[in-house]
Amino acid sequence: MDYVTQFTYGPMMRSRRAQHTAETLAALTRAARSQFGKKGFEDASLSEIAKAARVTTGAIYHHFKDKKGLFVAVAEQIEQELLDTALSVTDPDPWLSMRKSFVASIDACARPDVQRITFIDAPRVVGPEDWREIELRYAYGGMTVAIRRLVAAGMIRPYPVELIAPVLLAVLAEAARAVAQGHADRGAASDLLIGVLESLRVQGPASG
Repeated sequence: MDYVTQFTYGPMMRSRRAQHTAETLAALTRAARSQFGKKGFEDASLSEIAKAARVTTGAIYHHFKDKKGLFVAVAEQIEQELLDTALSVTDPDPWLSMRKSFVASIDACARPDVQRITFIDAPRVVGPEDWREIELRYAYGGMTVAIRRLVAAGMIRPYPVELIAPVLLAVLAEAARAVAQGHADRGAASDLLIGVLESLRVQGPASG
């Protein structure tokens, strides 16, 4: 292959390989999310994931070290989605922005696959400390930033952020779990979340 041909087709070939890799990864994580969400980490089968993604099991090991590596990729993808959901709802008033983000997160957190993968399996499969590091980069991290702003503005009681964030995350998770299991409707879950947030507020209840 001469220089001109390499110059012309080299980037095109690399682009096609990159596209193929991206498509393969998307298919694998989509299939893995379905399997992990329905069956849990232990019972999910790599062969079934490969079959659903229309690739070989060798393709899984080409892109991921092992089953746990694939699981972590799926869990991080979900964490990014939760963060995007929380950040998609904003308001000029930081307090109302926090409230709206929490309420918007209920539906996302109540999805069965999210419940199974991030709230049940991830802390155990990944490990509590390693999972906390991942959470800090995504939804948990976004929450701590929002809380620090509210504390700095004197809008909520000055409890340690490291105390407030996990408590609020736990309330959100349990409220979403109750909705997912049919033990509570979304309105009741939203009221509970807002009530907990208001209990931390220094000023009077926000309108809206």
